[in-house]
Amino acid sequence: MENLDKNFEYLGILGKEKDIYLALLKLKKATVAQIARLAEVKRTTVYHCLDSLLGKNLVVQIILDNKKFYVAEDPEISLNNLLEERKKIIQYSIPELKNIFGAGIYQPEIKIYRNISGMKKLFEDALTNKEKKERYYLSDFNLEELMGKEFVDDFVERRIKTGIKSQALRSFKYKPEREAGIIHAKELREVRFVPEEIIIKPYVCIYDDKVAMISTKEEKLGFIIQSHEFAEAQKAIFDMIWNSVAI
Repeated sequence: MENLDKNFEYLGILGKEKDIYLALLKLKKATVAQIARLAEVKRTTVYHCLDSLLGKNLVVQIILDNKKFYVAEDPEISLNNLLEERKKIIQYSIPELKNIFGAGIYQPEIKIYRNISGMKKLFEDALTNKEKKERYYLSDFNLEELMGKEFVDDFVERRIKTGIKSQALRSFKYKPEREAGIIHAKELREVRFVPEEIIIKPYVCIYDDKVAMISTKEEKLGFIIQSHEFAEAQKAIFDMIWNSVAI
């Protein structure tokens, strides 16, 4: 009965209205007096609740020999119809609710990822990139040494399949064999190098309204800041270095 009460609550059939509906289901067809007697509810309350049940199309009113009777509709049909009506109301309301939600004060969000397993989630988020473009810094540590070559290669392959282009600013210290330009072209990647005096220890990736960062391999800590203003500022700084300092 407890589950039934909860289900009625979801459908907006509450309190005395629920009691009257259950009484009518048992009686099949009944007068107000008969319903009031079985449900142990005052007649005035029965009239009020029956109006509500009529509005939900759960019961119908018929007249026999100049006498009013109320009949419960088949619950399998009537309750399903009521549920569908509720769904339609929600669907119609969603656009307006989204406008209200979008008009609220936006709060920047920070997510922290610890250890290698946590930082893998950071890279998974980067694959949700809607701009299809990422800007990243990679300075004086090898990402493959931290995350593993197999994971990095798999990430790059999935990035390419997703069509996300990459701009990379790298330190002169970071020159593995795959720095050949032809490989970069195949991997949708442009690479420029910053002078050695510019030291950027963490790995930093900027995409959409997010800035992701992985600290040095000793700390094994990553985080994502989601903020439109902060991300736009970081993109501007990156582009300035890309266009004026990097070679």
